[in-house]
Amino acid sequence: MTGVQLAPHRLSSINMASCKLVLLTLVAGVALADPQYNYQRPPPPSGLYETPVAPPPRPPPRPAPPPRSRPPPPQTYSPPPKTYNPPPQASNIRPQTYKSPATPGMEGMPYDFQWGVEDRDSGNAFSHVENSDGRTTQGEYRVLMPDGRTQVVKFFDNGGGFNAEVTYV
Repeated sequence: MTGVQLAPHRLSSINMASCKLVLLTLVAGVALADPQYNYQRPPPPSGLYETPVAPPPRPPPRPAPPPRSRPPPPQTYSPPPKTYNPPPQASNIRPQTYKSPATPGMEGMPYDFQWGVEDRDSGNAFSHVENSDGRTTQGEYRVLMPDGRTQVVKFFDNGGGFNAEVTYV
């Protein structure tokens, strides 16, 4: 060795580790090479069937049967029966008109209702409050979401369409 000097005790520990590694590799090789579980390979298949030398002779062709004269099959098709009628003539040409539901004196107007459910066993809670004077409908509903928040939807409709504001509490 030219430039590196190893201590004698260091050299012996490297040789000892190399010997252990070689010994472990040899033991593993013997264990893998030894047949396990008394496994015996099956014998190769023997000729169970004989290979034919030549194809069997073909039987002579049969003579064609004499032509038979058959009567044509009876005609069983007939047009389907007429089961529909033309549409009836319209009796009322002018459409009927009704009063607009926003007119005063509508049935069921004004109204005001509310309901709610709070189930302590399941933790489920929801409610709905709504009122209307016949022209404007407004209210709010609350739903408990799966993540524990409560969704609050405040809404109104004054004849111009449904408007909602959604918040989470």
